[in-house]
This record gives sequence, structure tokens and C-alpha cells, in this order.
Amino acid sequence: MLALATCAALLLAPGSAPAPTMPEVRWEAPAGCPDEAAVRAQIAGLLARAPAGTGGAAQVTLRVESLPGGRWRLDATITSPEGQGRRSLEGDRCEALAEAAALLTAIAAAPGLQGGPTPAPGVQEGLPPAPGSQEGPAPGPGVQEGLLPAPQVPPPVPEVDAGELEPELPAVDREPEPPAAPAPGPAKRPPRALRATLGLGVGVGAGALPGPTALLRAAAGVRGRRWAVLLSQSFWLPRDFPAAGDERVGGRMWLAATGVRACGIVGKGRVEAPLCAGVEVGALRGRGIGELMASRRATSAWAAASAGPGLHVRVAPRVALTASAELLVMLTRVRFEVTGRGAICCTSPVGVAGTAGLEVRLP
Repeated sequence: MLALATCAALLLAPGSAPAPTMPEVRWEAPAGCPDEAAVRAQIAGLLARAPAGTGGAAQVTLRVESLPGGRWRLDATITSPEGQGRRSLEGDRCEALAEAAALLTAIAAAPGLQGGPTPAPGVQEGLPPAPGSQEGPAPGPGVQEGLLPAPQVPPPVPEVDAGELEPELPAVDREPEPPAAPAPGPAKRPPRALRATLGLGVGVGAGALPGPTALLRAAAGVRGRRWAVLLSQSFWLPRDFPAAGDERVGGRMWLAATGVRACGIVGKGRVEAPLCAGVEVGALRGRGIGELMASRRATSAWAAASAGPGLHVRVAPRVALTASAELLVMLTRVRFEVTGRGAICCTSPVGVAGTAGLEVRLP
């Protein structure tokens, strides 16, 4: 009797509901993406966890294409007994899009995998809702609202960016990248603090000798950007002067002097205006000329203070044209005369000198 009762109970018990049917899947993806067998394996794993007795036949076309910038795009067309729908997803990895495609396909074949009656935000009209689905708990982080996979079903990979179904990306802490170092510019040559200078000039002077006299001048020194110190050598060319008492006799006079000048330089660039002051010392010499019984030479010390402006115009990196004007204040007064014939000349209390020339700066 016990055996008969057991058999009757087994016969009256309802049969087990069949598992959801594997949908027809068409997978198109370029090299570097999972193949169709891998995608089908993922779909089968999800369907194995679907509630028994749910689902129906579905046809799914999954097409992946590569986008500029190393990104990927998935276009899914899902056809089920309830209708047809389309979804588009974008991501940085094709593997992540393959996992999302497997999840979409499994939900289309077994709507019981969907967690609630409301379709996911962004799903286009035509994708059938899950009939008879019950509201479930709120989705966890990284799972799109409205899609609740069964326990142990992997959610879509966070890297997937969906055009219409975009999972929420978790925050990732990253160390801030150090700012890029500025590109080194061309090295600037530092200006030279000191330069040597050499100068030559010609001009006219008056006061040291009576009347205008041609003169030559050479100078050497050092200079900075706003100052200069120069050592100069001047030579007043010989000039003949008659004696005051007899024009048939006279004297030939010339002057050689060495000077030191300090200058302050105003202006910069091509045009500069030095203001100089200094002292000159030398020897005023003369000899008798004309109808003399004998010609003798005489030498006398000479000294003067000088001050005046100048002008320098640079015509090349190391060459400048120069001009200067000076006021001479005689510190000594020299007098020459021919014995018995009268005085020849004497130095004036003040004098002037002007020169023009060329200056070379080294190096």
C-alpha cells in the first residue's frame, strides 16, 4: 500500500518547468573583441540562474564597432514575442561591452532576470517590459536602475558608457599628475658687466695755444652699462706764431698731454650720451724760427681740468661713432718769448676742445 501511495503522489505532482531557451544570437565584432562562443557562454551562464518557467524565444543581433580615440560602440537589436527594441552602448573596452550585451540578451530571453516592472531609464520604445515581474530591492552601485540580475550575476562593467543605458561609474581616487614642466626656452646670454674700449679722434682746440689748433686724441679704458673710466693721450699739432716785436722771428709751438676722465653714461641701446670730467697734464714745447742767430728749444709744464658732454651712436655691435665737446680750465699758464724780440704766446685762462672719432668695444 505504501508503494502504491508513493507512486500515486509522484504521478499527481506537477512536472518541473523548463529552463529559458537560448535565444538566437548574432554577434559581429572586430578583431580584439571576444568571439561569439564567449558571448554565448556568458548568456548561458546568466540563463542558468533565471527563474524556471519564464522567458520565450528571442532573436538578438549584437554589432560592435571601433570609434576614434580607442573607444567602442555596441548596437543591440532585440526581437521577442512582445516586440522589438534597440539599445546603444559605448565603452573603453570591448570586453565590457560583450558582458553588457550578454546581460541584455539574457533579460530579453528571460524577463524574470529583470528586477522591476519599470524598464531601465533611456530604453527606447519597443523593448518589451518583463511581464509579471515583481519589484525587487534597490539596485546596488554600478547597476542600472530597473535591471536587477539574479544573485551572483555579474553587473555591467563600470567602464561601459551607455548612450541610452549608462551605468553609474564608481569614483576612483587617483594621484594628481604633476604639472608638466615648461619647455626650456633659448638660453639668454647675460650682459657683460665690463668692457674694454679703444678710441681714436680728431678735432680742434683753442686756449692751450693761441688761436684754433688741430689736435689728435687716442683713448683706452673700461666701461660698464652706465659708466666709463678712460685714459687719454692728446697731441696738439705744431703751429707757428710770430713774435710780438718782430714778425720776422717767432716760435713753433705744440702740446702733448695725458688725461684721466670719468664719465657717467645716459641712455641705452644705439644712442648714448656720456657726461665726462677729468684732468690733463703734459708739456708745452716750442723752438725759435725765423731770422735768428740760433734756434733753441724750450719746454714748460702744462695742466688743465676738463668737463663736457659727448655723443655715441652704435653702428655695429662693437663699433660706435663718437663726438665730444670740452671746456678747459687752465691750471698752469705758460709764456714763451724770443730774447730781445718780445713774447710769442701765452696760455689763456680757459679754452675749448671738440673731437669726433670712432670707438671700439672689446670683447
